[in-house]
Amino acid sequence: MSRHRRSVEVGLCGGGLGGLMAAIALARGGANVTVLEAAAEFTEIGAGIQMTPNVARFLLRYGVSDIIGSNLVQCDCINIRSADGQLIAFSDFKHILRDYGFPWWVVNRYDLLAGLAESCRRHGVKMVLDARVDELAFSDDVDSKVTVTTEKGAKYDFDLLVGSDGVKSVVRKKLFPEVKPTALTMNAAYRAVIPYEEVFAKIPEARSVLKNAIDVWTGPGSYFISYPMTAGKDFNAVLSHHTRDNHLVEDVEEADMDEFREAFDSYDPIVKKIIGLIPESKRWPLLMTGPLESWSNKAKNVVLMGDAAHSMVNHMAQGAATSMEDGIFLGKVIADVVRGILSLPEAVHIYEKTRMPRAWTKQQASFTNGQATFSAEPELSRRNLASRVETDSYFSNIVDPAKPPPDYRSWDLWGYPDSIPGVYAYDAESDADNAICEFLGKQGPINPATRVSKRLREKWWSWNTIEVEDAKGRGKFKL
Repeated sequence: MSRHRRSVEVGLCGGGLGGLMAAIALARGGANVTVLEAAAEFTEIGAGIQMTPNVARFLLRYGVSDIIGSNLVQCDCINIRSADGQLIAFSDFKHILRDYGFPWWVVNRYDLLAGLAESCRRHGVKMVLDARVDELAFSDDVDSKVTVTTEKGAKYDFDLLVGSDGVKSVVRKKLFPEVKPTALTMNAAYRAVIPYEEVFAKIPEARSVLKNAIDVWTGPGSYFISYPMTAGKDFNAVLSHHTRDNHLVEDVEEADMDEFREAFDSYDPIVKKIIGLIPESKRWPLLMTGPLESWSNKAKNVVLMGDAAHSMVNHMAQGAATSMEDGIFLGKVIADVVRGILSLPEAVHIYEKTRMPRAWTKQQASFTNGQATFSAEPELSRRNLASRVETDSYFSNIVDPAKPPPDYRSWDLWGYPDSIPGVYAYDAESDADNAICEFLGKQGPINPATRVSKRLREKWWSWNTIEVEDAKGRGKFKL
């Protein structure tokens, strides 16, 4: 590779949470970025989403958190209860902040998308709305362009096209038409947002339970999760249960509210009263895609990310987070294409080789955590007994409860981060840079005196190709 800075045109098909995070990361890496979004405006369902430490760090690093402000809510703890309301597992966010160094925010999806969109504008990303992609044209020749045509006839040429267009991805259908996201179980998800004023006015006893916390009630085959959002003004609920009559939910449907309420009939009276405030709901499919053998075409200039490549069930709150990690990682490897350190096929190869197993691990963790959460007897009693160490700490009347022993691992992979630190402590940019270094370090020749490969040295010495402004006003020159 020649160490000369090059112009890289990147197009993103889809402007959801993952696509916009990718756009920011790619722009920060020096690429020229265009987002083609099918909708006439950037929209997201007005329900909550969790931004765990692995992605919260980048909301901070990229300045998105400053834009969103107080609408990013940091709760005090996670309380997991049995269906009848008994505490069975507990995590203290003070310890999570201390151990992982970053918040665990909850936020309205609309506020998050708006913050990402504004950050894109500040980073110089070109965003084209009402631009539904209709056709893709590409060849197997390396360094060839990808041509994208929208339904309105507009054409765009890119060096790299990123399919960030979700579970119904047009780009994936072009690359791998045989792939079909599938529902693994009869489980479906439901969402509801209710102002806290309404909850407390109609259910006064809820004040003693609903604090600044993520609260979970779980029973066999179902759960009810709630947390505050929108600067603490709105009560957000995420519900899940298995459908009756072996009905497989494969697309968004109107919920049968009688079935919906019946699924939680054995729950804590407070939960049942809250559900009574929900007039209607939709049920959302929990679809899993892959694992795929590849996320790209032969020329490595069309590549998938996020739900287009690896949609997963929602039991780890990592679907959007994993998509955002993909985009952050991709931005880092493409930055070294811009700098002339990597070729585009090399960058996409590194992205696939590293991110594909990471995503597959999270898909498996999400499915496993769902199985634990939905446990029925006799596993349910054994599960609850195993996490007594968490609740004993909670009930110890110590202001800052002692954490369980260092070797303790909870059945709750989602709410007890020590059980799966590879998810919550993960830094996608650092992982990308390490993967690049590992790749370049294996590319010869190796200098026998320094034991450093020629290409890795070029990466670390690329500062001497930077164009700088002379301090005395004598113009620009290269180092």
